[in-house]
Amino acid sequence: MRFKIIGMVCLSLLFGAYFVGCDQEPTGPSSRSGRLIVYLTDSPGAVDAVYITFSDISAHIDSEWVTVHLKADSTINLLDYSNGKTLILAQDDVPAGRYTQIRVAIKSARIIADGSSFSLDVPSGAQSGLKFGLNLDVQPGNSYELVIDFDVSRSIVVNGPKNALGSYKLKPHIRIISKPVTGSIAGIVTNASDLPVAYAIQDADTITSTMVDPMSGSFVLAFLPPGSYTVALRDTLGRAFRRDSVPVSPGKSYDLGMITLQ
Repeated sequence: MRFKIIGMVCLSLLFGAYFVGCDQEPTGPSSRSGRLIVYLTDSPGAVDAVYITFSDISAHIDSEWVTVHLKADSTINLLDYSNGKTLILAQDDVPAGRYTQIRVAIKSARIIADGSSFSLDVPSGAQSGLKFGLNLDVQPGNSYELVIDFDVSRSIVVNGPKNALGSYKLKPHIRIISKPVTGSIAGIVTNASDLPVAYAIQDADTITSTMVDPMSGSFVLAFLPPGSYTVALRDTLGRAFRRDSVPVSPGKSYDLGMITLQ
């Protein structure tokens, strides 16, 4: 899986996160710091729930890690934040300067599958912190928004018989993106009763996916970097839809309209 971080400073494109607000002459504490806001979203998998307890979100500047204080409940069901929904996971004022990494630490995890609860084995690397490259210039007095896209379908590994103790392991697949410079793709499936899943694919890589709402038929493939995508849908009966060359632009949602799976 690839991790893409794209950003803006006022009206110019830089490799960093987009910030909100350009104060020409910041004063007070904001003259020495900017605001970093970290959102959580999910690309769901075929399970009932995945509960993750995050223990630390931090960003690296110079030779130190700066903690971005967690704002969410200590334990979060990832599946509550799919189909374009987000949760503010952490936010804090951070010193101005260039940040080169973001670190996500997971304390524990639990899965609900077929109505039963199982512990997820969390690897030591996830407990001490998963590190992702970042090229973010924090300017004084401005706010920056990042999204952590946690791909459940790729993150749950089955090591033994399903629904048996010790069968499930967490192998986190996470995508980090800058929220304001992304776009989305939306549509409505007319025959959505058999649990279709929508995928956004680019260069043979699934960038993100989402469950289609079985009641309304609506779906949103959110937080996509600008570019051209293949959108594919498939339900549990094998009915499918595919469209190539779907464009995504910053701040815009491309509407696929009404879709009938065949």
